[in-house]
Amino acid sequence: MKKLLNTTAVLVMAVIGLALAAAPAAAGKQPAYVFKMATIAPKGTGWARQFEEIMLPEVQRVTGGEVGFKCFWGGVMGDDEDIIKKMRVGQIDTAAVSGQGVGTVCPAMTVLELPFLFNDYGEVDYIRRKMFTSFDRLTAAQGFKLIFWVDQDFDQIYSTRYDFSSLDQFKAARFLTWYGPVEEKCLEALGASPIPVNVPEAASSVRQGVVDSLICPAFGIIGFQMQSQIKYVNPIRIRYSPALAIFSTSAWARLPQKYREPMDSKRDELVTKFLKATREANDKALAALTRYGVKKTRVDPKLMEEIRRKTRPVWDSLVGKVYSRQILDEILHFLAEYRKTKPA
Repeated sequence: MKKLLNTTAVLVMAVIGLALAAAPAAAGKQPAYVFKMATIAPKGTGWARQFEEIMLPEVQRVTGGEVGFKCFWGGVMGDDEDIIKKMRVGQIDTAAVSGQGVGTVCPAMTVLELPFLFNDYGEVDYIRRKMFTSFDRLTAAQGFKLIFWVDQDFDQIYSTRYDFSSLDQFKAARFLTWYGPVEEKCLEALGASPIPVNVPEAASSVRQGVVDSLICPAFGIIGFQMQSQIKYVNPIRIRYSPALAIFSTSAWARLPQKYREPMDSKRDELVTKFLKATREANDKALAALTRYGVKKTRVDPKLMEEIRRKTRPVWDSLVGKVYSRQILDEILHFLAEYRKTKPA
Protein backbone atom coordinates (compact mmCIF):
# COMPACT_ATOMS: atom_id res chain seq x y z
CA MET A 1 0.00 0.00 0.00
CA LYS A 2 1.28 3.43 -0.90
CA LYS A 3 1.85 5.35 2.26
CA LEU A 4 1.52 8.92 3.39
CA LEU A 5 4.47 11.13 2.58
CA ASN A 6 5.29 13.41 5.47
CA THR A 7 5.34 17.00 4.27
CA THR A 8 8.51 17.74 6.17
CA ALA A 9 10.07 15.04 4.06
CA VAL A 10 8.48 16.75 1.06
CA LEU A 11 10.26 19.95 1.96
CA VAL A 12 13.52 18.09 2.54
CA MET A 13 13.18 16.40 -0.81
CA ALA A 14 12.55 19.69 -2.54
CA VAL A 15 15.79 21.16 -1.33
CA ILE A 16 17.73 18.00 -2.08
CA GLY A 17 16.24 18.01 -5.54
CA LEU A 18 17.28 21.59 -6.06
CA ALA A 19 20.79 20.71 -4.95
CA LEU A 20 20.92 18.06 -7.62
CA ALA A 21 19.25 20.25 -10.21
CA ALA A 22 22.32 21.97 -11.51
CA ALA A 23 22.31 25.74 -11.71
CA PRO A 24 21.52 27.39 -15.03
CA ALA A 25 24.15 26.78 -17.64
CA ALA A 26 26.97 29.27 -17.40
CA ALA A 27 26.74 32.14 -19.90
CA GLY A 28 23.86 30.48 -21.76
CA LYS A 29 25.81 27.28 -22.26
CA GLN A 30 23.65 24.22 -22.84
CA PRO A 31 24.45 21.29 -20.49
CA ALA A 32 26.19 18.36 -22.13
CA TYR A 33 24.72 15.87 -19.64
CA VAL A 34 21.04 16.02 -18.68
CA PHE A 35 19.45 13.72 -16.09
CA LYS A 36 15.77 13.22 -15.22
CA MET A 37 15.10 13.91 -11.56
CA ALA A 38 11.79 13.23 -9.76
CA THR A 39 10.34 14.06 -6.38
CA ILE A 40 6.87 14.61 -5.01
CA ALA A 41 8.12 17.86 -3.51
CA PRO A 42 6.63 21.12 -4.77
CA LYS A 43 9.02 23.57 -6.36
CA GLY A 44 9.80 26.81 -4.57
CA THR A 45 9.58 25.88 -0.89
CA GLY A 46 11.34 27.84 1.84
CA TRP A 47 13.92 25.13 2.32
CA ALA A 48 14.60 25.21 -1.42
CA ARG A 49 15.69 28.83 -1.06
CA GLN A 50 18.26 27.71 1.50
CA PHE A 51 19.57 25.18 -0.96
CA GLU A 52 19.79 27.80 -3.66
CA GLU A 53 22.04 29.85 -1.39
CA ILE A 54 24.18 26.95 -0.14
CA MET A 55 24.23 24.19 -2.73
CA LEU A 56 23.55 25.57 -6.18
CA PRO A 57 26.49 27.99 -6.42
CA GLU A 58 28.85 25.10 -5.69
CA VAL A 59 27.13 22.78 -8.18
CA GLN A 60 27.42 25.48 -10.81
CA ARG A 61 31.08 26.02 -10.03
CA VAL A 62 32.19 22.38 -10.12
CA THR A 63 30.26 21.48 -13.28
CA GLY A 64 30.86 24.67 -15.24
CA GLY A 65 27.29 24.37 -16.53
CA GLU A 66 28.04 21.01 -18.16
CA VAL A 67 25.50 19.03 -16.07
CA GLY A 68 21.76 19.71 -16.12
CA PHE A 69 18.63 18.10 -14.72
CA LYS A 70 15.08 17.90 -16.02
CA CYS A 71 13.05 18.05 -12.82
CA PHE A 72 9.62 16.51 -12.29
CA TRP A 73 8.17 18.22 -9.24
CA GLY A 74 5.08 17.77 -7.11
CA GLY A 75 4.54 14.04 -7.54
CA VAL A 76 4.18 14.18 -11.32
CA MET A 77 6.01 10.84 -11.42
CA GLY A 78 4.11 9.41 -8.45
CA ASP A 79 5.08 8.86 -4.81
CA ASP A 80 8.38 7.50 -3.50
CA GLU A 81 7.55 3.91 -4.38
CA ASP A 82 6.48 4.85 -7.92
CA ILE A 83 9.60 6.92 -8.46
CA ILE A 84 11.91 4.17 -7.27
CA LYS A 85 10.22 1.65 -9.55
CA LYS A 86 10.74 4.01 -12.49
CA MET A 87 14.38 4.43 -11.57
CA ARG A 88 14.85 0.66 -11.67
CA VAL A 89 13.65 0.52 -15.29
CA GLY A 90 15.54 3.62 -16.41
CA GLN A 91 12.62 6.05 -16.76
CA ILE A 92 14.08 8.32 -14.07
CA ASP A 93 17.78 8.89 -13.31
CA THR A 94 17.85 10.52 -9.90
CA ALA A 95 15.45 11.25 -7.05
CA ALA A 96 15.01 12.69 -3.60
CA VAL A 97 13.11 10.40 -1.24
CA SER A 98 11.53 10.74 2.19
CA GLY A 99 12.03 8.70 5.34
CA GLN A 100 9.45 6.22 4.12
CA GLY A 101 11.25 5.94 0.79
CA VAL A 102 14.52 5.21 2.57
CA GLY A 103 13.26 1.73 3.41
CA THR A 104 12.53 1.05 -0.25
CA VAL A 105 15.91 2.30 -1.45
CA CYS A 106 17.95 0.59 1.28
CA PRO A 107 16.02 -1.51 3.83
CA ALA A 108 19.04 -1.68 6.13
CA MET A 109 18.89 2.09 6.65
CA THR A 110 15.57 1.77 8.47
CA VAL A 111 17.70 0.86 11.48
CA LEU A 112 18.24 4.62 11.81
CA GLU A 113 14.51 5.07 12.46
CA LEU A 114 14.30 2.84 15.55
CA PRO A 115 12.44 4.43 18.47
CA PHE A 116 14.74 6.42 20.74
CA LEU A 117 17.90 5.14 19.09
CA PHE A 118 19.38 8.65 19.06
CA ASN A 119 19.30 11.25 21.82
CA ASP A 120 20.34 14.25 19.75
CA TYR A 121 21.74 15.44 16.43
CA GLY A 122 25.29 15.16 17.69
CA GLU A 123 24.82 11.40 17.79
CA VAL A 124 23.19 11.39 14.35
CA ASP A 125 26.09 13.33 12.84
CA TYR A 126 28.64 10.98 14.40
CA ILE A 127 26.85 7.92 12.98
CA ARG A 128 26.60 9.63 9.59
CA ARG A 129 30.37 10.10 9.53
CA LYS A 130 31.04 6.55 10.67
CA MET A 131 28.38 4.76 8.62
CA PHE A 132 27.97 6.68 5.36
CA THR A 133 30.37 4.41 3.49
CA SER A 134 28.60 1.28 4.76
CA PHE A 135 25.18 2.59 3.76
CA ASP A 136 26.53 3.77 0.41
CA ARG A 137 27.69 0.20 -0.23
CA LEU A 138 24.36 -1.29 0.84
CA THR A 139 22.48 1.23 -1.31
CA ALA A 140 24.67 0.30 -4.28
CA ALA A 141 23.69 -3.35 -3.78
CA GLN A 142 20.08 -2.24 -4.34
CA GLY A 143 21.01 -0.48 -7.60
CA PHE A 144 21.41 3.10 -6.35
CA LYS A 145 24.16 5.60 -5.58
CA LEU A 146 23.76 7.47 -2.29
CA ILE A 147 24.52 11.16 -2.87
CA PHE A 148 23.24 12.92 0.26
CA TRP A 149 21.94 11.64 3.58
CA VAL A 150 20.25 14.53 5.40
CA ASP A 151 17.55 14.93 8.04
CA GLN A 152 13.82 14.80 7.86
CA ASP A 153 13.69 15.65 11.58
CA PHE A 154 13.30 14.18 15.04
CA ASP A 155 9.58 13.47 14.78
CA GLN A 156 6.92 14.22 17.39
CA ILE A 157 3.47 12.76 18.20
CA TYR A 158 0.43 14.84 17.16
CA SER A 159 -3.25 14.31 17.89
CA THR A 160 -6.67 15.87 17.54
CA ARG A 161 -7.79 14.21 20.80
CA TYR A 162 -4.97 13.01 23.04
CA ASP A 163 -1.90 14.50 24.70
CA PHE A 164 -0.41 11.04 25.34
CA SER A 165 0.27 11.76 28.98
CA SER A 166 -0.68 8.13 29.74
CA LEU A 167 -0.17 4.79 28.01
CA ASP A 168 -3.94 4.18 27.98
CA GLN A 169 -4.27 6.94 25.40
CA PHE A 170 -2.06 5.03 22.95
CA LYS A 171 -4.52 2.14 23.16
CA ALA A 172 -7.50 4.43 22.55
CA ALA A 173 -5.98 6.47 19.71
CA ARG A 174 -6.50 5.78 16.01
CA PHE A 175 -2.96 6.21 14.71
CA LEU A 176 -2.30 6.92 11.07
CA THR A 177 0.67 4.88 9.81
CA TRP A 178 2.64 5.57 6.63
CA TYR A 179 6.26 4.97 7.47
CA GLY A 180 6.76 1.23 7.25
CA PRO A 181 7.51 -1.69 9.57
CA VAL A 182 9.53 0.22 12.19
CA GLU A 183 6.68 2.67 12.80
CA GLU A 184 4.07 -0.09 12.87
CA LYS A 185 6.04 -2.16 15.38
CA CYS A 186 6.66 0.90 17.56
CA LEU A 187 2.98 1.82 17.70
CA GLU A 188 1.95 -1.76 18.37
CA ALA A 189 4.46 -1.96 21.23
CA LEU A 190 2.66 1.01 22.82
CA GLY A 191 -0.71 -0.72 22.48
CA ALA A 192 -1.92 1.22 19.45
CA SER A 193 -3.65 -0.27 16.39
CA PRO A 194 -2.15 1.66 13.46
CA ILE A 195 -4.29 2.41 10.41
CA PRO A 196 -2.49 2.55 7.00
CA VAL A 197 -3.41 5.64 4.96
CA ASN A 198 -2.67 6.38 1.30
CA VAL A 199 -0.88 9.56 0.25
CA PRO A 200 -3.85 11.53 -1.16
CA GLU A 201 -6.05 10.70 1.83
CA ALA A 202 -3.79 11.79 4.68
CA ALA A 203 -5.09 15.25 5.53
CA SER A 204 -8.72 14.32 4.83
CA SER A 205 -8.38 11.26 7.07
CA VAL A 206 -7.43 13.52 9.97
CA ARG A 207 -10.13 16.08 9.19
CA GLN A 208 -12.84 13.44 8.88
CA GLY A 209 -11.78 11.63 12.04
CA VAL A 210 -10.76 8.39 10.33
CA VAL A 211 -7.53 8.81 12.30
CA ASP A 212 -6.83 11.14 15.20
CA SER A 213 -3.09 10.77 15.80
CA LEU A 214 0.14 10.53 13.85
CA ILE A 215 3.93 10.69 14.13
CA CYS A 216 5.57 13.38 12.01
CA PRO A 217 7.60 16.60 12.19
CA ALA A 218 6.08 20.02 12.76
CA PHE A 219 6.56 20.88 9.09
CA GLY A 220 4.29 17.96 8.25
CA ILE A 221 1.42 19.46 10.20
CA ILE A 222 1.98 22.89 8.68
CA GLY A 223 2.46 21.55 5.16
CA PHE A 224 -0.76 19.55 5.30
CA GLN A 225 -2.50 22.58 6.85
CA MET A 226 -3.72 20.48 9.75
CA GLN A 227 -2.83 22.98 12.49
CA SER A 228 -6.50 23.87 12.95
CA GLN A 229 -7.38 20.21 13.60
CA ILE A 230 -4.38 19.27 15.74
CA LYS A 231 -4.86 20.02 19.44
CA TYR A 232 -1.83 18.39 21.05
CA VAL A 233 1.84 17.73 20.38
CA ASN A 234 3.84 15.37 22.54
CA PRO A 235 7.42 16.56 21.88
CA ILE A 236 9.26 13.36 22.78
CA ARG A 237 11.80 12.59 20.08
CA ILE A 238 10.27 9.22 19.33
CA ARG A 239 12.39 8.66 16.21
CA TYR A 240 14.98 10.19 13.96
CA SER A 241 13.97 10.31 10.29
CA PRO A 242 16.53 10.45 7.46
CA ALA A 243 15.99 11.62 3.89
CA LEU A 244 18.13 10.72 0.88
CA ALA A 245 19.19 11.96 -2.54
CA ILE A 246 20.05 9.10 -4.90
CA PHE A 247 21.04 8.25 -8.46
CA SER A 248 20.44 4.95 -10.18
CA THR A 249 23.83 3.29 -10.54
CA SER A 250 23.46 3.31 -14.34
CA ALA A 251 22.76 7.05 -14.38
CA TRP A 252 25.63 7.72 -11.99
CA ALA A 253 27.95 5.82 -14.34
CA ARG A 254 26.96 8.20 -17.16
CA LEU A 255 28.12 11.19 -15.15
CA PRO A 256 31.75 11.97 -16.05
CA GLN A 257 34.26 11.11 -13.35
CA LYS A 258 35.45 14.71 -13.16
CA TYR A 259 31.97 15.67 -11.85
CA ARG A 260 31.43 12.62 -9.68
CA GLU A 261 34.55 13.32 -7.64
CA PRO A 262 33.55 16.86 -6.53
CA MET A 263 30.08 15.66 -5.52
CA ASP A 264 31.75 13.14 -3.21
CA SER A 265 34.53 15.40 -1.91
CA LYS A 266 32.25 18.37 -1.20
CA ARG A 267 29.45 16.31 0.38
CA ASP A 268 30.30 16.79 4.06
CA GLU A 269 30.87 20.52 3.76
CA LEU A 270 27.60 21.12 1.91
CA VAL A 271 25.51 18.79 4.08
CA THR A 272 26.83 20.46 7.25
CA LYS A 273 25.71 23.90 6.03
CA PHE A 274 22.36 22.52 4.94
CA LEU A 275 21.69 20.71 8.22
CA LYS A 276 22.39 23.79 10.31
CA ALA A 277 19.80 25.80 8.40
CA THR A 278 17.13 23.13 8.27
CA ARG A 279 17.41 22.13 11.92
CA GLU A 280 16.85 25.73 12.89
CA ALA A 281 13.81 25.76 10.59
CA ASN A 282 12.43 22.62 12.25
CA ASP A 283 12.66 24.23 15.68
CA LYS A 284 10.91 27.35 14.41
CA ALA A 285 8.09 25.26 12.92
CA LEU A 286 7.41 23.53 16.24
CA ALA A 287 7.46 26.86 18.04
CA ALA A 288 5.04 28.28 15.46
CA LEU A 289 2.57 25.46 16.11
CA THR A 290 2.55 26.14 19.84
CA ARG A 291 2.00 29.84 19.16
CA TYR A 292 -0.87 28.86 16.90
CA GLY A 293 -2.48 27.10 19.87
CA VAL A 294 -1.32 23.49 19.66
CA LYS A 295 -0.76 22.43 23.27
CA LYS A 296 2.61 20.90 24.11
CA THR A 297 2.53 17.96 26.53
CA ARG A 298 4.69 18.03 29.63
CA VAL A 299 6.02 14.49 29.67
CA ASP A 300 6.35 12.81 33.06
CA PRO A 301 9.84 11.24 33.39
CA LYS A 302 8.35 7.97 34.65
CA LEU A 303 6.05 7.76 31.62
CA MET A 304 8.97 8.55 29.33
CA GLU A 305 10.95 5.69 30.82
CA GLU A 306 8.00 3.35 30.40
CA ILE A 307 7.58 4.32 26.75
CA ARG A 308 11.26 3.68 26.14
CA ARG A 309 11.02 0.31 27.90
CA LYS A 310 8.03 -0.81 25.86
CA THR A 311 9.51 0.18 22.51
CA ARG A 312 13.03 -1.15 23.12
CA PRO A 313 12.14 -4.73 21.96
CA VAL A 314 11.35 -3.30 18.51
CA TRP A 315 15.10 -2.98 17.94
CA ASP A 316 15.63 -6.74 18.09
CA SER A 317 12.31 -7.78 16.56
CA LEU A 318 13.30 -6.56 13.08
CA VAL A 319 16.80 -8.05 13.05
CA GLY A 320 17.09 -10.45 10.14
CA LYS A 321 13.83 -9.14 8.68
CA VAL A 322 14.67 -5.57 7.76
CA TYR A 323 18.29 -5.02 8.83
CA SER A 324 21.10 -7.27 10.03
CA ARG A 325 22.37 -7.80 13.55
CA GLN A 326 25.76 -6.62 12.33
CA ILE A 327 24.40 -3.23 11.23
CA LEU A 328 22.52 -2.69 14.49
CA ASP A 329 25.52 -3.73 16.60
CA GLU A 330 27.82 -1.48 14.60
CA ILE A 331 25.62 1.55 15.21
CA LEU A 332 25.30 0.74 18.90
CA HIS A 333 29.08 0.39 19.13
CA PHE A 334 29.65 3.80 17.57
CA LEU A 335 26.96 5.39 19.75
CA ALA A 336 28.65 4.02 22.86
CA GLU A 337 31.97 5.32 21.56
CA TYR A 338 30.51 8.80 21.02
CA ARG A 339 28.72 8.89 24.37
CA LYS A 340 31.94 8.17 26.24
CA THR A 341 33.24 11.51 25.01
CA LYS A 342 30.26 13.44 26.39
CA PRO A 343 29.83 14.63 30.00
CA ALA A 344 27.59 12.41 32.15
